[in-house]
Amino acid sequence: MEKASLGKLLLGVAYLEGDFVLRSGKRSRYYLDKYLFETEPRVLRGIIWELALMMRNQLASGAVYQRLAAPELGAVSLGAGLSLEMGIPFLIVRKAAKDYGTAKPIEGFYQAGERVAVVEDIVTSGGAALKAVEALRAAGLVVHDLYCVVDREEGGREAAEAVGLTLRPLFTSSELGIVMTASEG
Repeated sequence: MEKASLGKLLLGVAYLEGDFVLRSGKRSRYYLDKYLFETEPRVLRGIIWELALMMRNQLASGAVYQRLAAPELGAVSLGAGLSLEMGIPFLIVRKAAKDYGTAKPIEGFYQAGERVAVVEDIVTSGGAALKAVEALRAAGLVVHDLYCVVDREEGGREAAEAVGLTLRPLFTSSELGIVMTASEG
């Protein structure tokens, strides 16, 4: 499936209009429901294929990824799919460590110094992804690249750059034809 067709399919499955409060606390007239596109096999398969292509292009130009990482819960299906497609182990970054079992904030095997690419679903302000990157870096992992399915173009890129990350979106809201109103921008 070509990328433009995938974008249309993603919108058809997951684009909702109404009055929504985003994780960032902002209000929006539209919402891209990640659970709708991440649980639809045709859309998820296309997203994994396109994100893997993006990652392979980075690897071909010298990037090194020894692990992938996905913040829970929304990006875990993306991390698992990319791990299978690319043959690169992945980590799950918890929102908060559990108070039972191993009580680890990061699930999966890793060693300090390894280079990790983070994958996220939707980036608005970048808050959840940046919190995951902070946890990875605190564990001694090296993170420079943040991949996402959609950048809502509401400050996430700038927030990522401020902490030394390159945001690599599969789509931006603009590319998908989503036009923000003046009150949203």
